Order: sequence, then C-alpha cells, then structure tokens
Amino acid sequence: MTTETTTAADTMTVEELRTQTRLLAGELPGTLRRITLKAGGISVDVEWETAPATAPAPTPAAALATAPAGAQPAPAPPAAAPADPDRPAGLVQVTAPLVGTFYQASSPGGEPFVQVGDIVEPGHQLAIIEAMKLLNSITAEVRGRVHAVHPQDGEVVEYAQPLFDLVPVD
Repeated sequence: MTTETTTAADTMTVEELRTQTRLLAGELPGTLRRITLKAGGISVDVEWETAPATAPAPTPAAALATAPAGAQPAPAPPAAAPADPDRPAGLVQVTAPLVGTFYQASSPGGEPFVQVGDIVEPGHQLAIIEAMKLLNSITAEVRGRVHAVHPQDGEVVEYAQPLFDLVPVD
C-alpha cells in the first residue's frame, strides 16, 4: 500500500495562484513588467523594473493577474503621436495590445492587409499578432489613411509598441 503526500502547491487552484501572485506583485520594488503563471506544477515567473516609479500605472501583466481565467486584456486605445514636424496633424497611432509576433498578412507571402496609403474604416483588419498560438486581429478604430507601418512582418512586438500611424480622413 502506498501513501501519497499532498503539498500545499499540489492543491493550490489557479484562483489561489492568481491571488498569491497579486499579493507578490504588490510587494515588488519598482514597476511590474511581466508575470507568467503556470498551474501544472505551480510556477510563477516575475519580471519587474528595479527603479522605483513615483506613480506606477497598471501594467498588462497586472491586468491579466486580476482578470478571469482565459480573459484577454482590452486593446489599448489609439494614442495621438507626439509632436513631430514630419508627421501630419492629428496622427493616430495603433499600438500593440499584447506581446507577440506581428504579421501583415493572413499567410506567409500573402497580400498584406493594408499598405501605406490605403484608406481604412473602423473595424478594418490591419494585422495579426500571434501570441501563444492564438491569432489576435488588430483593427482600425478610426477612418484614416495608413501613413506608416512600424514593425516588419514576423517581428516580435511589445505591449503598447506603435504598429501603425493613421491620418484621420473625413
């Protein structure tokens, strides 16, 4: 007859892991950059900036830690680009809502969803970001002309990295 010993880590649920991770995140010095949670074999991987921030803003990892299991973070709203004499007035930047691999077409060697100069409508697909074998559609939120495409096809992009510049049109 064998006896199995159960440790606290073996019986911890994903919700308990999430709660413990939030507590840990609140105690870290500096701004949280990334958290990886694994339920099988319980694992927590945390990365943070060591320089203390005066008013830390919520990070995408913190949003994931507080979101229900399987939830995706909400896409970041387009932000106005900083003042630059070479950029048209009213320029809207489409930024990456998550970390992943940027694709300009639905298949390798395929026709890009958009090119510089194209006019797009709200909801028009601009690109795909693949993250953890999930394809996330990146869409326009304004009607505009594509002014610039920043990442190269197949390039890994970071959260909030500029992807497209759109010039609003009437």
